[in-house]
Amino acid sequence: MDFFNGTLTTLSFLVLSATILLNGVAAAVFVFRKNENKRADFYFAGFLLAFAFTSLHHVLILKGVYQARPELLFLPVYFTLSFGMLLFYSVKLRLFPAYRFVGSDAKHFFLPVGQLLYFLGIFLLTSVAYREKFGREFGSPFYGGLEMALYIATFYAYQFGAYRYIHFKISALRKKQEGGQAMFEALVLRRMLRVMLILFWINSAYIVADFVLSKLLLLNMHNFRGFTRFGELSFAAMAGWAGLSGIQLLQKPPYLNLSTLAFNWVKKVAANRK
Repeated sequence: MDFFNGTLTTLSFLVLSATILLNGVAAAVFVFRKNENKRADFYFAGFLLAFAFTSLHHVLILKGVYQARPELLFLPVYFTLSFGMLLFYSVKLRLFPAYRFVGSDAKHFFLPVGQLLYFLGIFLLTSVAYREKFGREFGSPFYGGLEMALYIATFYAYQFGAYRYIHFKISALRKKQEGGQAMFEALVLRRMLRVMLILFWINSAYIVADFVLSKLLLLNMHNFRGFTRFGELSFAAMAGWAGLSGIQLLQKPPYLNLSTLAFNWVKKVAANRK
């Protein structure tokens, strides 16, 4: 049993580390590549980095760093409230690069910026004793039970909002019988959101189950082998899918169709066995 438990921990560590590397490298390419639509590139890079840093937060918990070094509590690498906003604007600006920000856009930045400032303030200006006792309060909108609820609600809302823009763009391109890079990017983003929605169903179900069982039924599921690892791996799946989607967006014509490659490989294997 101890070996099995250790295997899950090692698997979580390796998968989370891989997502950090993948998203970090992809984000760097988006930032430094030459492209006319740099605003969309910057927002997508921010989206990938938010996943990379939050994966790092999970790694630090997994390896017991916060327990061993409590002075590192509230290291500002936790960006759950940034996922939705960064995804939404990276999609909107990629599909509609002529869009210009207006005053009403400011409301979308309140929670992400507030979460960053919350972590920075507590990390830089408070004692370790305060962080351990008061840092993660249930009613805090930036780190606690309310924050988890906001994370789930906002990420779902922004995904659906982004999907509406993608659906509209694909419909417009098909009516004009246009293809090329614009259609390719729209299709990649649509596939990214469809899979991301499924993965987030799993991750949010884990978060809700953890809350209901621990707060309402007073059952600490983290004492059960594999429960915590499931949460880490479900988050890592989202982070990894975001990074892989970013790699696809970086493609230039002729586009690499993974489905066609897989189908041709299966046909080749089947033909060789005859």
